[in-house]
Amino acid sequence: MTYRDERDALRGRIQGLEQDLQDARRFQQTAEEKRARIEQIEGRMREAEQDLQALRSELVALRGAPPPKKKSSFVVPVLIGSTVLLAMTGSLVAFLVMEPPPPPHEPVVSPVVVTEPIPATEPPRSVAPPAAPLAPMRQVAARWTGKVTHASGLPFGAGASCIVDSTLEGNGDKGNVVDLSVTCGGRPVYRSSDKLEGMSMNGFGLGEEPGKDAGTFTYAVRYSDTGARSGPRTQISLDSTQGQGAVWSDVVPIFRVEFKLPTFSAPVPGERLLPAAPAKVP
Repeated sequence: MTYRDERDALRGRIQGLEQDLQDARRFQQTAEEKRARIEQIEGRMREAEQDLQALRSELVALRGAPPPKKKSSFVVPVLIGSTVLLAMTGSLVAFLVMEPPPPPHEPVVSPVVVTEPIPATEPPRSVAPPAAPLAPMRQVAARWTGKVTHASGLPFGAGASCIVDSTLEGNGDKGNVVDLSVTCGGRPVYRSSDKLEGMSMNGFGLGEEPGKDAGTFTYAVRYSDTGARSGPRTQISLDSTQGQGAVWSDVVPIFRVEFKLPTFSAPVPGERLLPAAPAKVP
């Protein structure tokens, strides 16, 4: 082995010792694991000291001086090696001094955890008030009375009366349009109860506000039932907040009627269907 090889080997061992020290500090270990770790580090230190002794012998040979006697060659390199290792791995020595391994036969005593007794009575805890019960399901009949603005394919024209009747339902915080029908010029033009033969894209919205008389409420509605179809059920689109609606049929008998209607229905006696809120169509 050359001088450079021995120097590199010594440097590698010292770096390994420093890494072992960092690992020993970084991880929590039991007493047995700590003792094994310290013995491993001490063994590597002895190997590093042997490398240093070989390095010193190589230097002596390079100078041409006679090699030191066997007795002194063991003591002096070890002392010098220890000095170098102490200089380069001082933290390792501090670790060995501060954390000496327990005696081989010393029993390891686990720490005793002392807990205070729990008092018999605990302080009162704040309890959230129970949620208010939901209102029971109710239904009301609402009516909007309007006038035809345009009609084709029907035996009446603009100015004819157009009445929208609907059954509205309240269930807790939700509203529902159960059914709806439109009668214009005394003739039914749409009924949600008619049989559907085809597609239906259906949607609705419902608003509520107190009526002029105490104990009454009025309602705004948005409703649509459209899609390609045949059979008796016609198509409809209305929005009382916009004040207009339309009913039509694309199959025989083909017709279309457009009408205007008030925003709110006639007053309906009874309790609220929806939670108190500003009247609007969702």
